[in-house]
Amino acid sequence: RLPVDEPALQRCWQTTERSTADDWSEWMRRLSVELLRESPSPALRACAPVASVYPQLARSVFNCGFVSCWSELRAEYRQSLVQSLETALAAEGMPTEVLQLLLNLAEFMEHDDRTLPIDVRRLGDLAMRCHAYAQALHYKELEFEASAPAAPETVEALIAINNQLQQPEAARGVIVVAQRYHGLQLDEGWNERLQRWEDALGAYEAKLLAEPRAAEALVG
Repeated sequence: RLPVDEPALQRCWQTTERSTADDWSEWMRRLSVELLRESPSPALRACAPVASVYPQLARSVFNCGFVSCWSELRAEYRQSLVQSLETALAAEGMPTEVLQLLLNLAEFMEHDDRTLPIDVRRLGDLAMRCHAYAQALHYKELEFEASAPAAPETVEALIAINNQLQQPEAARGVIVVAQRYHGLQLDEGWNERLQRWEDALGAYEAKLLAEPRAAEALVG
């Protein structure tokens, strides 16, 4: 195994003075190449010269380069790297293409049993922003399972995601579990999102009987 120059890598993952979409694209390009250049794997390191002039290669092996270097980093460098990744994920100017690469990295690391210490709520929200609904579903399910009780916003997100994935039965199952095990009150709008019009009408009528002045029920 070849040695990894941790300070050289750290200089590349620093996020200072990055704000525009072009800045973040260049940040990703440099980091992708440097991960190959410093990889302990001779095979990956041999890719660095070509990757420096052919960005598509650098991106295609980004996950492999990352995990190979991650395994060699000391704790303080791992912490620094995660902080830079979190800064990048929260950046307003982050291009969707680069954001998707980082989401794919998080998924890759999880499958490799090296889960990055990044809040699943943030990953789920970002996956929805990228319209990566399968990834969003995974993270929102983790968020749902970890919370007691689940937040209504998480339930609504799971309903929306399952609808996007054309899984209405799964969306209904979310509501059942939320009511039975998390003690959430049924939101009349959930049935509307599932296009269960009779159930929605019944829920609004029940609310109107219980709360004659309920504006939402009158609108429904």
